Amino acid sequence: MSDYTDVLYEKQGHLATITLNRPERRNGLTQQLLGYVERYALEAEEDDEVRVVLLKAAGEHFSVGMDWSSSDPRVGRSRFPEAAWRNWTVGHLLQMAKPSIAAIHGTCAGGGLAYALECDIRIAADDSRFATGYLKTGLPALDGIAVMLPEAIGTSRALEMLYTNRVIDAAEAERIGLVSRVVPRDQLDAAVQELAQAIASGPPIAQRITKHLVRTPERRAYEEHLPYQLYAMHVNSKMARHDLEEGRLAFREKRQPQWQGLEKKRKKD
Repeated sequence: MSDYTDVLYEKQGHLATITLNRPERRNGLTQQLLGYVERYALEAEEDDEVRVVLLKAAGEHFSVGMDWSSSDPRVGRSRFPEAAWRNWTVGHLLQMAKPSIAAIHGTCAGGGLAYALECDIRIAADDSRFATGYLKTGLPALDGIAVMLPEAIGTSRALEMLYTNRVIDAAEAERIGLVSRVVPRDQLDAAVQELAQAIASGPPIAQRITKHLVRTPERRAYEEHLPYQLYAMHVNSKMARHDLEEGRLAFREKRQPQWQGLEKKRKKD
């Protein structure tokens, strides 16, 4: 049993549940938290008794994305290494052979949205709100969301969400296919448990083969995308240094950022 409590792991019968457990920080993501999600995903994948994996969150929100106020030294810096570790600590739920479900409520944004998109099926409570959030802080689309979001809702809608950082509610998320269905908040746990049991009662090998057939193109696109994402983060950190700092400062100060774009070259005397 791990002493780390920001991510919890529980197994009941054929169902393994991974719970994001930082409610006081609205389940903001840190490097260590990402590592434990990966660890538990691998544990569930290697456990022959587990047939379904459920990702859910404690508190009022699923996840607001990266926690820029974390004491983690890599968080909050516009540095190349940050992109490197984020490249390789997301995607494990997408790569998993076993069926997965995301139970979403409250805010689901940024890296939290990426985690939800990695899951095969997304069930949302009626209080759910969805946003990308990356460009709001001067970042390009990270966490593989440039692959997974268009796959879920189409290129046009995905780019609208990315460009504008528009927040969409649960009803719209269901209409555009971002989630499978919406249920009342007090019925979310029961709904996902019923779905998980229905999947767990099916033929496990045929289910995994079916998932492989359905999601392999997306997985391959994700894997091919990662080096480009890493390079994009590096280029953005060099060409948009001011906008990165301004975006994160504005986020902390809860104001609209003043974007500059490319830094003007100083004229030689």
